[in-house]
Amino acid sequence: MGLFDWLKFKKPAPPTNPWKPGDRIIAKKVDSYFYPGVVRDVTDVGCFVTFDDSEAAWVHFAHVLRNDLEIGSRVFCKHKTAPHFSPGTIHQRKGETILVTFDHGGEEWTSIAMVRVQRPIVNVPPDALAAMGLPVKQSIDLGEPLKDCNWRVGDRVLGRWLDFFWYPGTILNMGSKGYHVLFDTGEQLVVHDLALMPLTIEEGEHVFVRPKDEPQPMYSPAVVTRVHGEIIDVEYEDATSETNTRVTRARFWRCPVGIGAFHFEEADRVFAFDFDQCLYPADIVSIDNDHIIVQYLDGPERMVTPELIKRFEMKPGMKVESRWAAGPHFFPGAVAKIEGERALIKYDDGDEEWTSIRLLRLPAKKS
Repeated sequence: MGLFDWLKFKKPAPPTNPWKPGDRIIAKKVDSYFYPGVVRDVTDVGCFVTFDDSEAAWVHFAHVLRNDLEIGSRVFCKHKTAPHFSPGTIHQRKGETILVTFDHGGEEWTSIAMVRVQRPIVNVPPDALAAMGLPVKQSIDLGEPLKDCNWRVGDRVLGRWLDFFWYPGTILNMGSKGYHVLFDTGEQLVVHDLALMPLTIEEGEHVFVRPKDEPQPMYSPAVVTRVHGEIIDVEYEDATSETNTRVTRARFWRCPVGIGAFHFEEADRVFAFDFDQCLYPADIVSIDNDHIIVQYLDGPERMVTPELIKRFEMKPGMKVESRWAAGPHFFPGAVAKIEGERALIKYDDGDEEWTSIRLLRLPAKKS
């Protein structure tokens, strides 16, 4: 066999994984967008990535790219920590902080952790996924199938999103660990019983609607004047009205368990849930029926419903998570002593420190 015949049949060497632990990258999630993260471990064909939004997953190295976010980059960014991504452009960058100019107008200083981008996607063959120990058909682990459940796959529902508003969606799957919901906004989330309710709307109900001439997820308060299935007519606060609007463009404020007896007053110190299902120390700012404004002691202010507020109690022996040395990350430990606004924390790894209760939280309960 001649040299050219040998070259013709010689197979090129397969590409090797170019990444190493600690690399700052962007990587593809199941929604086909690329999100910023850090490589934590590598194999011949895969990278274990911890994303900036705290999710973690194995990703084929072909779906891991250099973090190329810079001035002029087109991004989709969460505007003012809203649940939806809005298109925009990076105008300035200082380390991990960026100034994003949104297509719909306005700009905001935010973090790279709040963006996602679109990039060309390499077609990875199924055998390469199998080589990583990943199933070719990937699915979310929802636990054991539910029996005698009130919900079914395909049911239209209202689900509570991370901002505590309720959005229309459809149940994709369900199990003992929760319900996988595809929201009409295009986002997906696994929620629990208390974050689901039937998709029902009543005339006279106060809602928040995205006007038909508003291409971005910007909602205006309105009152429902007519309901026909999932089609509604609404009247806005400025007396303008819209007819034949799909409920897809609306979001709702609902209290899933009823108001009942609310034993707190304005200025009370409480524990309040945040979107990560952890309980944070907070002060009640105002109470208006089922609209409770709380100021978390670590900074942000949020509107919640009464069942998301618990009595504030902190005592020695309580399991907590604390921001070691006032850094950005929480670590598990236990309260050893309490002195007014400060606490002595003994961490699970043996370290201990005095810190402020503003830097503590109660961990989320496991499903």
